[in-house]
Amino acid sequence: MDGQSILDTVMTLFLLLIFAYISQEFQTWKMVNEIEVYLIMYKTARDRAVAVTTNTFKKLLPKSSSSKRIELEKIRNIEERIRELVDFTVIDPVDLDPYGIVRKIKHIIRVTERTVENEIKGLLPSVSRNEIKNLIDLVDATRVLNFIYKYLDHNYRIARKFKSLWLLMQIYALLPFITQEVRALENAIEAFNKGLPVGDSIGPLVASKLIMKYDGLKNMDVPVKDTIVTRVTIEGREVYIVKARGPGGTTGRLDDAIEWLFENVGKKFSMIITVDAASKFEGEKSGTIIQGFGVAIGGVGVERFNIEEIASRYNVPLYAILIKMSEIEALSILTKELYESADKAVSVIERVIKERSNANDKIILIGVGNTIGVAP
Repeated sequence: MDGQSILDTVMTLFLLLIFAYISQEFQTWKMVNEIEVYLIMYKTARDRAVAVTTNTFKKLLPKSSSSKRIELEKIRNIEERIRELVDFTVIDPVDLDPYGIVRKIKHIIRVTERTVENEIKGLLPSVSRNEIKNLIDLVDATRVLNFIYKYLDHNYRIARKFKSLWLLMQIYALLPFITQEVRALENAIEAFNKGLPVGDSIGPLVASKLIMKYDGLKNMDVPVKDTIVTRVTIEGREVYIVKARGPGGTTGRLDDAIEWLFENVGKKFSMIITVDAASKFEGEKSGTIIQGFGVAIGGVGVERFNIEEIASRYNVPLYAILIKMSEIEALSILTKELYESADKAVSVIERVIKERSNANDKIILIGVGNTIGVAP
């Protein structure tokens, strides 16, 4: 091999290395720019949510004849307290010894709910219970948007600080999924602000339709906080319908209501049916109704665990009616398609009750989900 050939080979390898380096730098630059664009979008969504929440609180401030200075102080106080509510965090209990972890989680959840509710009552003492519940939902959605933006921004800054291509790639890969969640939460802000039902309200809506159809209002009770229990007769069976108390935005305390039923009505129930929204697969039609076995309750899992414990203790079969929808639909204002699926779900429930139980049996039906905009 002559000197010219060696030089050509070296130059070729050098150019390949340069090209590989430039290609990687270009890829990194492209990812950084796209991530920054998304971060701006998430920050805008967060800021818009904070503004909507703050303005909603301001509108509900009681009118007074106080001076302008006092009114401005009240507004500044509202803004400051909302920032505090949006920034607060919930610390998970220690799980080194898993025994009793569900009880600890439930305790922390209840303390959180009570504290936020009292904070809002302190700021707006004259507003109704339903308005307080809607404001709690509004604050919660804003808090999640705030966390998403801060967490993603933190990881992006860490990746830039240490020039970590792999961390940038992980953030970049997750952007479509995060964006979908942000859009869903933006839709939720609108619904909670107006007090309108969302896709996740489908469970309480089905329960409400059954209550109205079978004249259950006359037998309604509120045995535990934010939760109603009504007794109706369906196909000759005594059915106890449980749902969060509407139309304020709350998911109720369903496990406490089930425990109350077993303690006060009796231990012999032939089945427990839960009705809830469920995430659909891509390609599935929204509003599709499927049946399942078990307790259909999402979230942290405390209520599901407690209901499963009660059902297994007394050997009560667990059935589920699931209404399929996307994540965005679950947090957006209820669509016509999903509303119509509630009527179909009522028919499915009636058939399940008729086919899987006997006359005079006692049955529990739970409408799971956020009951915002859905009475009673």
